[in-house]
Amino acid sequence: MHTRSRSDTLVQLRAIVAGAPIPALTPLRYAETHAVWEAASDQRGRLRDWLVAELPPLVAHVRDRPVAVLGVGVGDGSVDGPLAAALAAGGRRVDYAGVEPHPPSAGAVAARLAGLGLPGLTITVQVTDFASDAGTGPVDLVHFVHSLYYVGDVGAALDRALDRLGPGGVLVALTAPLEPLCVLTDAVAPHEGHRQWFAEDVRAELPGRGLTVREAVIDGRLDLGAVRTDPAGTGEQLLDFLVQGRTGALPAAARALLLAHLRDIALPGPGWVVPHPLHVAVVTR
Repeated sequence: MHTRSRSDTLVQLRAIVAGAPIPALTPLRYAETHAVWEAASDQRGRLRDWLVAELPPLVAHVRDRPVAVLGVGVGDGSVDGPLAAALAAGGRRVDYAGVEPHPPSAGAVAARLAGLGLPGLTITVQVTDFASDAGTGPVDLVHFVHSLYYVGDVGAALDRALDRLGPGGVLVALTAPLEPLCVLTDAVAPHEGHRQWFAEDVRAELPGRGLTVREAVIDGRLDLGAVRTDPAGTGEQLLDFLVQGRTGALPAAARALLLAHLRDIALPGPGWVVPHPLHVAVVTR
């Protein structure tokens, strides 16, 4: 399918959904579908490897006190556990604070980090969103892993994070780019005050703040085979997370267009695998 055809598909899809927006995911449905999504992708393992390799050296200058970390939107801690362990290697002291609005996930990340059994690791998890985060002290590292999509204002969230950084502090933002997979999210996802933000929105906010920015891309692959083999089960869960809403409410014509776009972007070979990249911005003053 040519680019023009793909563009036409998205125009038609946007027009249908604009007239009949789908219901947003509840927090419980989000957590359920997110787990299925992660199981179908190799991106989570790749980004964990990147964080564990790249972030500890960025705070190596902190020697005479605990390394202060703030994770925004930490989910169930599947990323934060390995990162905290890497930061605390060799007996280094780490004060690890997390912000997570979903109470069950907040409980899970606290339990996961406590379960590491690291004597130098102090854990604080707030059940709130970043705009309401009560923390005020300087930190050495702030990270947003797949969480900037949901903030009310990207620029304000970045400024708030930058204000929390102490001397030599680092902000790391990992956000999906608005490439073929996520254009479906952008076209279909329900808007709750704002559309979801993507890597391009983060990149657009960084100039003019006197920052040094290093960028990278983490490649990933997402297996959507279940969309065809189990459309009422795992397949529907994958589509729900992709568009952040209940795809069962989509008109038949919109669902057909959505599936046509996914077929178009699938990689050559068996199965139904699509590119699942992640943009990284490492920011220092």
